[in-house]
Amino acid sequence: MVFDHLSDVRAKSVGWLALIGICFGTVAMPCAFHGYAPKPTLVERLIWADNVVLARPSETTPFSFTITDQLRGEAFAGTLPFLVDSTTRRLLRVKPQARVLFAREPETEEWHRLITVDKAIEPLVQGIWEALPDWQNDPGARATFFADLLHHADRRARELALRELDLADYATLQALDFEVDANSLRAQLDVTSQMDLRAIRILLLGFSEWTQELSGFLKSRVTQGVAHESDMLGAYVLSLVELDGERGLRWLAESHLSGSNHTYSTHSALVQALAMHFQAGDADLRKAIEDVLTARVLFDPELAYVVSLQFSAIAANAGLDVPESGLDEDPSLEALKAMEISRLIPVQG
Repeated sequence: MVFDHLSDVRAKSVGWLALIGICFGTVAMPCAFHGYAPKPTLVERLIWADNVVLARPSETTPFSFTITDQLRGEAFAGTLPFLVDSTTRRLLRVKPQARVLFAREPETEEWHRLITVDKAIEPLVQGIWEALPDWQNDPGARATFFADLLHHADRRARELALRELDLADYATLQALDFEVDANSLRAQLDVTSQMDLRAIRILLLGFSEWTQELSGFLKSRVTQGVAHESDMLGAYVLSLVELDGERGLRWLAESHLSGSNHTYSTHSALVQALAMHFQAGDADLRKAIEDVLTARVLFDPELAYVVSLQFSAIAANAGLDVPESGLDEDPSLEALKAMEISRLIPVQG
């Protein structure tokens, strides 16, 4: 039977559910480069839900769902607001033990269909359900759990993994010990139906095994992004510097960092990626980023303005006291001050 031993887990869930106050990580990494709001993941839906059920098509009204298992919340007496489509009906006809997992959002009382729990995916969903109470205070464990699924045989598991890693902050990704298949990630980058996972796939490329060909690919995408103001420019810059380190940084500085034709959004994408590496990188990379930016903000007021904004932001996010700038303050001086304050951020690597 699906979810045979959930009664114990369900009893534990009552206490920790009330303690939840934040989502996974700080969501500082990918949101900056999406160009859209990431969809809530299956885990987030389960964490926040006040009612979680498993259901199958009704025997009397086959186009409606009937609840078979109440996993959280009081017994739901209403009708789930979903029709059983023909694909689901055929699938569940040949898989009589399968169920569809639904969760209700308490504020809106809106139900969300999450995943079909069949024999192949049930152990994974069971593991997720049991781990929910622990993940609230341990985002690293949550990220590790899903990083291990990147090469899972089931496509649904791989997609769940990408969506979860899409919410991890960048330092959490850097701390993971995982293998990344660059060819698999690149094969899906430009697939129209997979656009919402493009940012995380780009970022994960930076954690792949280094090859000249992959380095060249990321550089070409950065160049295209600068030319066309791509909403993925920042993600490609972040990935390139992760893969190539200081070599990638030097190439970026020489090729694209300063440009008289750069728009504010282009400057912002470039500098934001470097600010994130400054925040999460080791001492050598941090010093290299500071040297590169210092040499350029003195001669590029527009770049200096963006550097001031981005580095003041990461300093404030780290809890440092960032003094307000004067209205007539020189942009280059502001940028240098922001980077100086940011040096107080503890080195991660």
